[in-house]
Amino acid sequence: MGALRRHRGLIVLSDFDGTLAPIVDRPEGARVPRRTRRILTRLARHPRARVGIISGRRLEDVRKLVGVPGAAYAGCHGLDIAWRGVRFRHPGAAAAAPLMRRVARELRQGTRRLRGVLVEPKGLSVSLHFRLAGPSILPRLRVLVRAAAAREPALEVLPGKKILELRPRVAWGKGEAVGWLRRLLAKSLRRRAPVTIYLGDDATDEGAFRALRRTGVSVAVGRRRTRAAYRLRDPAAAGKLLVWLASILD
Repeated sequence: MGALRRHRGLIVLSDFDGTLAPIVDRPEGARVPRRTRRILTRLARHPRARVGIISGRRLEDVRKLVGVPGAAYAGCHGLDIAWRGVRFRHPGAAAAAPLMRRVARELRQGTRRLRGVLVEPKGLSVSLHFRLAGPSILPRLRVLVRAAAAREPALEVLPGKKILELRPRVAWGKGEAVGWLRRLLAKSLRRRAPVTIYLGDDATDEGAFRALRRTGVSVAVGRRRTRAAYRLRDPAAAGKLLVWLASILD
């Protein structure tokens, strides 16, 4: 990180669940540790740093759960982004919003007898959480979700940690969102080639890791197989990395 010591800027981009906050049984129970929130706030206020959170959650939900003033937020894996009055919603995904509402109703109907399954409408996508369900549920959920995707060719299925997500089939994910946010935040720093780092823990973060393969720093959180250049054990270790980055900037 010698570039930071040479007064270049820093852009910190990160996933939320499993990266900044430990994964919990119910999505509404996720919390960023107090120390991590403090250091993110410190980085977001630093004249040489910018912070962005890219999550599979709804934009409004991740903004509320992270609660860092001045940070950029991207919901639905980057389909919906906001920072300082700038708003981006992928046009293809926005056009599919009525379809997503209908699919959410169908999935609620199809899972109402499946104990432990939570259907979470996100506006531009729909998630099925099954962390509270027994292992026998997964094959039935896969059939249900794949059938919905087969009926609607405009949709695709994204698997994650104890979650299946239906979203519009558009050529836009966390990799594209990282590029978009990186350009926006770098302009505001007005410094030569700021260092960009991305932290993530799930398969959907691999696109972000690929986007930074040659021009940034990719950090996987957890033990899954990954193409990230570096690895941290858990969200607590991610918090310590952020403290270290802030100390270098100062």
